[in-house]
Amino acid sequence: MLSSILAKFNTSPRVAFLPKQALRQLLGRRLKHTGSIQMDIVQKRKALQQFHGKPEVTIFDRQTKQTYKWGMWVVAGQMLMWINFADFYWRYSMDKDETTGELTLSAPWKRACISAVAILAGVSIGGGILHYISRSIARVKVLDGQTVRIETYRITGYGVKAREYPITSLYSRDLLFTGQGANGVTKPGSPQYSIHAPGNSYAFIMNRAGWFKNPKMFDVLFHRSAQKA
Repeated sequence: MLSSILAKFNTSPRVAFLPKQALRQLLGRRLKHTGSIQMDIVQKRKALQQFHGKPEVTIFDRQTKQTYKWGMWVVAGQMLMWINFADFYWRYSMDKDETTGELTLSAPWKRACISAVAILAGVSIGGGILHYISRSIARVKVLDGQTVRIETYRITGYGVKAREYPITSLYSRDLLFTGQGANGVTKPGSPQYSIHAPGNSYAFIMNRAGWFKNPKMFDVLFHRSAQKA
């Protein structure tokens, strides 16, 4: 089969100058890639069959009573700390006069800059905490074998926010199944598993300490390497 393909390939003026060995390697890689794609399609079809006829199947649950109700308190506390620092610096920042040697209040522009940096730091840290909470997943459900419902925590810590996407539109660069730990999903140095959805600049985050229905199924359905993307 490969020889007949090579014979046809050699008649093309674009590739006639290539040696046969290079052509064999090129075609071999293409056939291997095509076979890999076909295998992925077969595996995904088998994985999706388990959801047929079932209106709702939970495939991930954080399974923890501790939500992010503490988030707002942490944000408010650290913001108050930075505001106090900015106020203190504005009121009491002193510089030594080079001529008299006396301490005088710093120039307004200098105090304003430092105070603004302090407030900006507080806003950035607080915003980062709230953003992390809003991307953290509480549950993932498959609906009718076609749609995935992702339930994320609200920044207040009370309740969840649900979003729905076609199951084929979600992907992850991470491999969930590692074969380590009690559930086979432990990853040294990283307790998180990220999954991307269309229309979102940032990935959603699952904690590997949660419950997964089938980690290997997750990889079949959602894993996409950089080459496949």
